[in-house]
Amino acid sequence: MYSIDKYHFKEFKIAPGHRANYAVLCNPEFKENQWGMKYSPANNYSREYKILPLFSHPQIPVRNAEGNAVMYKEGKSVLIQNYLIMTHFEGEDVVEYYKKRGLPDQHEIERVIQYFSNATLPLQHMHSKGYIHCDIKPGHLILNPTKGMMALIDLECTIKIGEIICGMSKEYASPEQKQMIRLLRNGEEEKSVIKKVTMNAASDLYSVGLIFYQVMTGKLWQATPLPPNETNKAIPDKLNKVILGLLEENPVNRIQSAEALKAELEGV
Repeated sequence: MYSIDKYHFKEFKIAPGHRANYAVLCNPEFKENQWGMKYSPANNYSREYKILPLFSHPQIPVRNAEGNAVMYKEGKSVLIQNYLIMTHFEGEDVVEYYKKRGLPDQHEIERVIQYFSNATLPLQHMHSKGYIHCDIKPGHLILNPTKGMMALIDLECTIKIGEIICGMSKEYASPEQKQMIRLLRNGEEEKSVIKKVTMNAASDLYSVGLIFYQVMTGKLWQATPLPPNETNKAIPDKLNKVILGLLEENPVNRIQSAEALKAELEGV
């Protein structure tokens, strides 16, 4: 058994490629699988703790507590950890789920469309508040196939629309995110960068498109930028068009909103 502060969990899990480890809390005063804990000796979660109350949606975590304390294993001290307690969502990374199941066939594609249509709901809520997630990747879209729901988690890079980004996952970043980072690294002032690059809802949707493409083809768009139905013949033409509409390099030509994406998917 492990503990950090007054919080107890059974397994110590390290997630390669993620800025945080994660555990499901098993305190007797909590409901089973009610709360999860992000913890790390290096990363601070105070920013995400302040951001989470900006949103109120069943597919976005609710915060409980944050802090800094020693982690114990079977009563022996191990390491000081920063931590954040928030809603636990049952499920798994949507890309990993389909890696196990294989490429969606015609019947499964209907479910995939429902899952991604459901994922537009927390995005719509976030964007309506004037914010963008800015770090959407497979591990941040948690699929619960039993409920047909996808939760949107890890809001530590969330910014107001039009602001400078504070982080990204390069493999799932939009072209405008990468452009913004290039300009900043070249020493350009933030005010000048904001005039040249606008971050808005379309940037989140590009990241959703990359994940959608990967689920449907088993491949990364950057490695094989082919229409998805050339890899998976079961993909209908309308869905093929929707995915390519998310992956437009120019954000002006891209599907512009979560509402518009939902409507497009409902028309497939």
